[in-house]
Amino acid sequence: MRMSSRIRVGLAAAMLVAVSACGGGGSDGGDGGTLRVATQADISSMDPIRGNSGGDHQMLYPLYDTLVSFDEDLQPQPGLAESWEYETPTALVLKLREGVTFHDGAPLDAEAVKYNLERAAAEGSNIAADVESIESVEVVDDLTVKLNLTQPNSALVMTLADRAGMMVSPQAAEAAGGDLSTNPVGAGGWKFVDWKRGTSMTYEKFDDYWDEDVERVDKVVIRVMPEPKTRATSLRSGQQDIAWDIVPADAESIQDDDKLTLHEQPRMWTWMIYTNRASEELGDPRVRRALSLAMDRDQLLKSAYFGLGTKPRGFLPDGYWAEPSEKAQLDYDVDEAKKLIAEAGAEGLSFDMLLYADSTSTRVGEILKQQWSEIGVTANLVPREVNQANSDYFNDVKTPAFFAAWTGRPDPALTYRLMFTKEAYFNTSKQSTPGIEEALAEDAVATTQEDRKKALDKASEAVVEDMPIIPIVFQHSLTGLGENVEGFESNLLGKPKLLGVTLK
Repeated sequence: MRMSSRIRVGLAAAMLVAVSACGGGGSDGGDGGTLRVATQADISSMDPIRGNSGGDHQMLYPLYDTLVSFDEDLQPQPGLAESWEYETPTALVLKLREGVTFHDGAPLDAEAVKYNLERAAAEGSNIAADVESIESVEVVDDLTVKLNLTQPNSALVMTLADRAGMMVSPQAAEAAGGDLSTNPVGAGGWKFVDWKRGTSMTYEKFDDYWDEDVERVDKVVIRVMPEPKTRATSLRSGQQDIAWDIVPADAESIQDDDKLTLHEQPRMWTWMIYTNRASEELGDPRVRRALSLAMDRDQLLKSAYFGLGTKPRGFLPDGYWAEPSEKAQLDYDVDEAKKLIAEAGAEGLSFDMLLYADSTSTRVGEILKQQWSEIGVTANLVPREVNQANSDYFNDVKTPAFFAAWTGRPDPALTYRLMFTKEAYFNTSKQSTPGIEEALAEDAVATTQEDRKKALDKASEAVVEDMPIIPIVFQHSLTGLGENVEGFESNLLGKPKLLGVTLK
């Protein structure tokens, strides 16, 4: 058995200073075969502004580099922008790398960045909230962009390490009528070859990639395997080189195989219950708090996740610089839960809950159903395939509850903003959590990490009080690696990139 563990929950930087580029690793660009990867779910869209699943990132990263990158501890690093600085609290200047081109040969210059950021803010974008603080984008010269802000935004630099920073070719986007959902053109290490929806995605190495030093395989094929045991079996049989999303029930079989490595790392990936506060069933915060109080998270962690995770106190993990306030606690108290149900007049409550149709999610759903029955609440489980479930809830709001994951974002303010503010995509009720806007406004103008922590503590307390989403567990990232895989690294987000991975 071999086991790799990167248990480093580091501190993300405050990002209010200039950052300069540093040299890449590797040797000569790394020739080397086809990397075969198994993943749980297909991508929802290959256009970074149109997807609706946090799981998309791992399939977007080969295609798209971001303006800002990050290390395994979510420290900001140079990306397509080799440096940045705040000229004033409301003016962020980015210096771009010279000579970068998109896969179609178009230059990645300041005009391209302006096009992308304006596109991210436009109608039809799922990430408009990410860039709402950007009032205008100014082209200073070919390699310099100035972002003029409506107000200070301490999270903006790391926002550019997420979807908003994924640059698409303006030329290709215009030719496609503005939608690159099925024919992506980026500036990442690999370019798009083929997408067999629900089956696989194929990429080939981009020969003109800007970072000549980083090692890359010649070809990447990511296959969609929704059932966890299929992913594990495919890895053990040698059909795959990497299996993402190994579930705890299959971890031991990977550990016991001398030819395989199980890579384990704590991450921000939180399994939780999304609730629609506009629904009749879950509109009362007392009911939502009762559902949380009736959860025995120790039992869930042991029985469904085999102990490979941690109990949450909120929506960010302990040890992270923005960990929840000490006042933000998730207690287990069945008697108090019953009391709240009675106060809310919700005796005999019954509601439908979407969940993914895999074995682990089903197991968790059944445990929750049993635990909630102890306070007289009935949960009707509605299993669906991952992308179908996401669409049914976030687009069509077919149920008042959804058991699913929040995969985290590079900056803590993004997590709070994307889930709890009024117009956030992941907030189906379109009701703002009381106190969240004020806390985020305070965070936005903070200039030190200490001041940001004080503001984010208030945000963590606000969401635990209102309980619009009910955290269950932080599940560790578990990745199975074949014996021929070298250079694999994960990060605190649990969303690995494939740059630097080679086959021996």
